[in-house]
Amino acid sequence: MRQSLLLQVIEKLDKKDLREARKWLLSPIHNSRPEVVELFDYVTSQLQKSPDLLTKELIFGHIYKDKPFVEAQVNHLMSWLLDALRAYLGWREWQLDQPSVHLQHCRAMRQLGLDQAFEKASEQAHQILEAQPFRDEQYFSMRHLLQRERQEHASLQRRTIDISLDEMAYFTNTAFRLNQLRLECSQVAMRNFSKNTSNIEEQPQKRHSSAVITYENLLKALNDPSDEQAFFTTRDLLTLHWNLFRGNERRDLYLLALNYCIRKINEGQRLFMREAFELYRVGLENRALFEYGQVSRFTYKNTITAGLNLGEFEWVRTFIETYRIHLHPREQHSAYSYNLAVWCFWTHDHDQAMTLLRETDFADPLTNLDARSILLKAYYEKGYHDVLESHLDSFLTYLRRQKSIGYQRENYQNLIKITRKMLREGGVKKLEETKKQALRDEIIATKVLAERGWLLSQLD
Repeated sequence: MRQSLLLQVIEKLDKKDLREARKWLLSPIHNSRPEVVELFDYVTSQLQKSPDLLTKELIFGHIYKDKPFVEAQVNHLMSWLLDALRAYLGWREWQLDQPSVHLQHCRAMRQLGLDQAFEKASEQAHQILEAQPFRDEQYFSMRHLLQRERQEHASLQRRTIDISLDEMAYFTNTAFRLNQLRLECSQVAMRNFSKNTSNIEEQPQKRHSSAVITYENLLKALNDPSDEQAFFTTRDLLTLHWNLFRGNERRDLYLLALNYCIRKINEGQRLFMREAFELYRVGLENRALFEYGQVSRFTYKNTITAGLNLGEFEWVRTFIETYRIHLHPREQHSAYSYNLAVWCFWTHDHDQAMTLLRETDFADPLTNLDARSILLKAYYEKGYHDVLESHLDSFLTYLRRQKSIGYQRENYQNLIKITRKMLREGGVKKLEETKKQALRDEIIATKVLAERGWLLSQLD
């Protein structure tokens, strides 16, 4: 019994740890079995009196009284207590590392979507880290992780902040170099004691892992968009080895690969629309594109947009319903209604699209702009010109009141201006070819213009 790992752990605990461990066991969050506390109390008291006489039979008799002895029951009980004590010791070590504690506070506030609380936790974590005298591997690694939290927070809010990627690289490279130098020094010190120890430089280079090869090819593709083979290699490696990466890192890899596709699509290479669609589809199936158990409204919308552009109408309709439950509850109704309306518009069910968009309040300004733009197109295509005139007025008023939409204001103001010109002539069907060509030239020449493709399609 003295060889039991449980007893070895308990014997190593000092008086303070024994008191704190008992409080831990009394909490229903950490332990829901009262007999585990009884076992802890009995073992700690017996170890002080007569540790060599402690047996499983004595433990069973003390806890279960007159019941017949069952060794498996004692084993289970000891295992539960050992697991609880391990959790306590892990928590104790975590509490001693205050920068790590505050890093997790930042992460928790970010995951809850509490912006002000995140900013406060981030500032506090930074102050605590800087107040420590250490400037070792752990310090630089923590600086990098705190910067990553700020970057993650900004990316989830779809906004940019003043974070230097060069500075982040410096922190992580310094942490790596410190660790490498520490190992090299240890190897030199050990050289006189072991014939099997050699310099790091003298060791044969090991074959890079699939994770490293994935990053190397992705970096090549991002640095040189013409290197399509590097992208396809990255895609294939992600398909085969996505499970090598965890959480945010896995998601970032997919988003970076999608960034490459979007760049190629913007250059007019439609082949990469299919590649983007497949990355979205696979990344959602293996949950790489999930963010803390949920799908962001941006990923939901982008996946649908890619599918519609490829004519995957049935797949998109199923996707809209299937992934609706994975949206954040706060955004679920508006994101679902908006994207279902988009699907209806693409499949020429304009009446249903208009109903969905009119009956839903879109708090997010960009989604609101998209919804108003779809209504504009639906009214025009259905020939509801009087309703459209009223809609254009309210659309313009909305644009004037929004202070945070940046260049999008000019985008949609130009859309409204050109749509009004088309309405003045009673619609493009009644336009003379010379006027139609003049309007086509204006659309092409207007640098900032929403729905350029739709406007040209109406003329053609």
